[in-house]
Amino acid sequence: MASPSTPSPDPIRAWLAAVMRGAEPGAMPPDEAGLLDTARAEGVLTLCHHRLRRAPTWTQYPEPLREALTRHASQAVAVELIRAAELRDVLAALAQAGLPVLLLKGAALAYTLYPEPHLRNRCDTDLLLPDRDAVEQAWRVFQTLGYQRPATATAAGELVSSELGCYKTTGSGLIHALDIHWRWSNATLFAGVFTFAELAEAKVPIPALGPHAQGLGSVHALLLACVHRMTHRLQDNDIDRLIWLYDIHLLAEGLTDAQWRQVVTLAEARALCGSCCDGLDSAQRWFGTNRPDEVLNRLRAGTARERFDPGQLRQPWRLEWLAFCALPSTRLRLRWIGQRLFPDSDYLREQYGVRHWLGLPWFYGVRIARGIVLRVLGRRPGPPRRRV
Repeated sequence: MASPSTPSPDPIRAWLAAVMRGAEPGAMPPDEAGLLDTARAEGVLTLCHHRLRRAPTWTQYPEPLREALTRHASQAVAVELIRAAELRDVLAALAQAGLPVLLLKGAALAYTLYPEPHLRNRCDTDLLLPDRDAVEQAWRVFQTLGYQRPATATAAGELVSSELGCYKTTGSGLIHALDIHWRWSNATLFAGVFTFAELAEAKVPIPALGPHAQGLGSVHALLLACVHRMTHRLQDNDIDRLIWLYDIHLLAEGLTDAQWRQVVTLAEARALCGSCCDGLDSAQRWFGTNRPDEVLNRLRAGTARERFDPGQLRQPWRLEWLAFCALPSTRLRLRWIGQRLFPDSDYLREQYGVRHWLGLPWFYGVRIARGIVLRVLGRRPGPPRRRV
């Protein structure tokens, strides 16, 4: 493994990254509460426990820290057992309805990439179905299992959002959240890069989740991990979590030479070189990820040819302009504008507490004006998104 360079002045993140890559982390940051909070925000609390618990220096760490890490890890194991049982039921119900499905992102990676599934922190399960009609059919299936849709699920049109969210709360208070996708990415700029059929051709089984569980192959999983990270950086004011980079690191470390060639060929053909190059570079800085020189050279050359520049993340208006231009017709572009400016009225009622329909025009105007101001300031409108 290549030696990573120091990517950030944040001592807590640097310490956590050293623990995750199995290096000697050095002196523990003095702020134990800050360390736990940062590890939780970065999605790596259970991973750190997994690494530290097996280190010879485990007993040298403060007892309150060891107890907090152990308690969190035990809770994560219990939650994962319940979550896995629910997911098996969900996949079996979809199979019975004749609906093909692929597991995406955290849920799939937890069972194909990590030594124990509870080590891949996540708050929901992402499912990909072939199209919007299949998603609506799936929603009817989920209703029979007790799932509900929040009012905000109808906020955006199909050109702005490619997912439908639903949830179920158990008697113990545990929430099972599902994000049902009909395109592989929820970002307009990347949404149409791969079809369900293309991804399904390279699918892999996930036996631990039952006979109906299938996920992306390693090549597509790496491409999606890079795009997923980039999408969140666009939507969440440049937030870049360690767990997303660790996903990229583990996927990259497991690729064969033939798979690396597939990654580069697909990245060049689908204009994903910038996202892949940026993700792999960041993974290398934090975790020492190995990347073949030929791969890097081709990805960097491809990045220079693409319209999307990861270095312009702080210009949201430019990225939305690229997404707008990527739509294939004037009719779709006009629909995209309408869906961006005028979300579903139920969403507006929920978001602003609008009691009467006569108040809707005013709040539509407030929302549009706020969005313009935030974009001028280089910030994203809206509340923070869930992180997976």
